Amino acid sequence: VRRRSRTTSLKRFWLWGRLDLLLVFLILLFASGVLAFKPTMAAARKVTEFEKRVYALCKKVPAGTVTTYGDMAKALNSSARAVGQAMRRNPYAPVVPCHRVISADRQLGGFYGEWGLESEKVQKKRKMLKEEGVQFEENKIKESCIHKFGDTDPAAPAKKAKK
Repeated sequence: VRRRSRTTSLKRFWLWGRLDLLLVFLILLFASGVLAFKPTMAAARKVTEFEKRVYALCKKVPAGTVTTYGDMAKALNSSARAVGQAMRRNPYAPVVPCHRVISADRQLGGFYGEWGLESEKVQKKRKMLKEEGVQFEENKIKESCIHKFGDTDPAAPAKKAKK
């Protein structure tokens, strides 16, 4: 029968004693709020009814084309700024392709809350659009790649009649 040395027993006791201290320390950190689970924006807030309408319309923009914030706003009977804010908060990317929405002057506009051609995120938007087949001339998207929602467009939602 092999006997354990006293040193081995002391090493095991020392290790387990430290694990208990670590566990207590972590519990205290979580209880005090120093360490906390911080949910993503998608988990932290509910998607509004308006945002659901925006995302449904955005999903109808075909790959290889783009639309503008203003054109989406017109189809939704809303404002371009409201559409832009909904796109900024899109928790469903890339299923809802918010990168296919651009500014009215055919420039890329914003992406992930950043604006400007020098932005790394806006460059990512440009790369994604190029991979889908969107064509550029200088820093603008070619007119032929613009998807318009119109009254005859089956992708456009029915507008409510104004009283």
